[in-house]
Amino acid sequence: MLSFTNLSVLVLLAISSIQVLAQNCACGYKDSVGHVWREAIVSTFTQDAGALAAVNADWLISTDLQGQPTGTANIQYVAANVFQHQDALGLKASAYDNSGSVKSAEIFTKKHDILYGSFRMSAQVPSVPGVVFGFFTYINDTQEQDIEFLSSDPDYHQHVYYTNQPGQLPNGDVDRNSAKNVVVQRADFTRFGIHRFDWLPGATTYSYEGTNEADETITSSTLVTKNVPTAPSEFVLNIWSNGDPGFSKGPPNADAIATVKYAHLYFNSSSFDVAKFNAACSAAGRIAPCNV
Repeated sequence: MLSFTNLSVLVLLAISSIQVLAQNCACGYKDSVGHVWREAIVSTFTQDAGALAAVNADWLISTDLQGQPTGTANIQYVAANVFQHQDALGLKASAYDNSGSVKSAEIFTKKHDILYGSFRMSAQVPSVPGVVFGFFTYINDTQEQDIEFLSSDPDYHQHVYYTNQPGQLPNGDVDRNSAKNVVVQRADFTRFGIHRFDWLPGATTYSYEGTNEADETITSSTLVTKNVPTAPSEFVLNIWSNGDPGFSKGPPNADAIATVKYAHLYFNSSSFDVAKFNAACSAAGRIAPCNV
C-alpha cells in the first residue's frame, strides 16, 4: 500500500512529466548533436484523439492518380487507405484488383517550405511483397531525399535504401555516392523502430535505432554528401506499387500496411526566418530550447 508521502511523490512526478510535454518551445528544438531548429511538426498517431486527428492537424491526404510508364499499373492514392490501424496510423497499398491502378496511400505536410532539419519516424514496415514504403522530403525529382523500403526484397526486414536524388548517373547506372543500399545486420524493421535523417547544408545523415527479437539494440548511420537538397520542400510518407519489375515489383496480391506510431519533424522554414524566430524567443523570455 502506498504511503501518503510516496503518493505525493508520484503525483509530483506526473505533474512534472505533463509540464515537460507542454513546455514552451518558443526558442526552438535542440537535437542530440546541438542543432537548434526553429519549428516542429510533432505528429503522434497514437494520441487519444486518434491517428486521423494528428494527420488532419498538419498533413494533407493525397488523392492523385499517377501514370507509370515503367510499371504494369498506375498508382491511385485514395483517402480511405490512410486510416486508424492498431492504435496507430495505417498506410495501405491494397491488393491489386486488375483495374489498372493500385490503390495506395500518401500524406504530405501542409508546409512546403521546410529547409533543413531532423526528421524521425517510428514505424513497422509492411511484409506483403510488391510495395514501396517511403519517408522523405520532396519538391521535385532533383530536390528529394528518401528513406525507402522494398517489401519484395528477400531481406526486407533489414534492408533500406537511402537516396539523395537523382540516384542515377547520366548513363543510367546507380550513383553509389548519392544512393546507398544498406543492410542493417540483425535488425528487424517489422518491429517498431526509429528511422531518421538529419538534413544539413551539404550533408544528409540517415540512421536507424531499434531492437530485434533477441532484444538487442541495433543502430546504423549512413552519411550522404552528394545531391543534398537545397530547396524548400514538403515532407511525405507513402506506400505504393506500380508493378515495376526493377523496383517495386508486385503489384501486391494482398493488402500491404505500413504502421506508423509517430512522425516527429524538427526543422527550419523559409516562412519563419531568423528575425521572426528571434522575436518570438525574446517575447518568451529567452528560455532554453526544448531538447528533442
